[in-house]
Amino acid sequence: MITVKRALLVFAPLLLVASFFLAAFLIEGWTPQAVAHKLSTLLFTAQEEGEMTPEHDIAGASLDAEAPAAGEKDEEKGEPEYREAVVLAVGDIMVHQTQYRQAHLPEKGSYDFSPSFEIIAPYIREADLAVGNLETTLGGGDRGYSAYPLFNSPDEIAYALKEAGFDLLCTANNHSLDTGERGLYRTIEVIEETGMKPFGTARSKEERDTPLLVETNGIELAFLAYTYCTNMIPVPEGREYIVNLIDRERIEEDIRRARQRGADLVIIYMHWGHEYHDTPSEEQKELARFIAEAGGDIIIGSHPHVIQPMEIIQAAKEDGAPHETFVAYSLGNFISNQHKTSGIPTRDVKFGKALRLHLRKNMESGEVSLEEADYLLTWVHRHWRHRIIPLHKAAAGPADEYNLSSSEQQWLEEKWDQLTRHLEGFEPAASPAR
Repeated sequence: MITVKRALLVFAPLLLVASFFLAAFLIEGWTPQAVAHKLSTLLFTAQEEGEMTPEHDIAGASLDAEAPAAGEKDEEKGEPEYREAVVLAVGDIMVHQTQYRQAHLPEKGSYDFSPSFEIIAPYIREADLAVGNLETTLGGGDRGYSAYPLFNSPDEIAYALKEAGFDLLCTANNHSLDTGERGLYRTIEVIEETGMKPFGTARSKEERDTPLLVETNGIELAFLAYTYCTNMIPVPEGREYIVNLIDRERIEEDIRRARQRGADLVIIYMHWGHEYHDTPSEEQKELARFIAEAGGDIIIGSHPHVIQPMEIIQAAKEDGAPHETFVAYSLGNFISNQHKTSGIPTRDVKFGKALRLHLRKNMESGEVSLEEADYLLTWVHRHWRHRIIPLHKAAAGPADEYNLSSSEQQWLEEKWDQLTRHLEGFEPAASPAR
């Protein structure tokens, strides 16, 4: 808003100029058209030279001026260009017998897993890059589909994950060899056929020694993965490269290779810890510190099947430079049929954490930072085709929208409170409407 005093300051010079041209019209015989032309030319020139106009006074810049687009460098101010990206990471993707039986379409002779992802998919797709831990193999239907203890799932689960918005799948876990060496290779091939990229297992030593680098919005991200074991199934002698077991020298060397290949950030999936424990073990903590000191930037944990806390480790690299590493010790289950049984002591296996990593790169200096890490809690509705539902939505209702009873909804609201307290220090990306 312009006050009366400021309006006079702004328009008084214009009135003087107009009076001058009016006098010229009367004395010199200028036509009205000539006066108008001269006046508009003078006003346009004054605006181009930066003289005060009402628009400058209100907004600080001409309303017609083009502001630099997001991510572009402001040449006048000399500000650097920044690029931003959001990486979404989820935990264990498992396919138990109940799941693939429900997904079976006998009339078509195929499987449809899409109902499981229909509610969560928009959240996955809005990320610039989405990654998860595929804790099963795709060994082919000719050997028969199976679940625990030896997982072999229909190929359609991979296509459903791609359709839901996933880009990368970690394949290094204790079930990597459930269908043997051939099943491991076939799993890689099916994932690639969908258009996604696997990491953590390999078909050759050269493939294993070449870290997966993915560029997103100008940020180069390296993805590595390691597992504590393969459930006593021996890795073929002479072909140890086919699955990455946790080996400290290997981890150090892989981080170094990733940096040499141009990685801005190194993200590491670790299959570790104790099942159904909601706090990390001392071994997890010690290994996380080792990875931080080796130069790893982000550590994402899987295997416990329940959510564990997150933290930022302050470390120092070999050259003494300070280094921060973000670690999420376990993201829990993204999808499975696990529930509380005689062998599983907790109902928390139904919950997962979709981790959202907000990255920013200074394109001038090359510096990349993790600006924020937040999360979306998820819940698997086992009795509704294993739909993955954002927990804040299930807790907020309406209950009938998510096929819930009022008691279930109340329990989910209580779980949301409990889990967010468990993750204290990091903000959830969304919460139930109160």
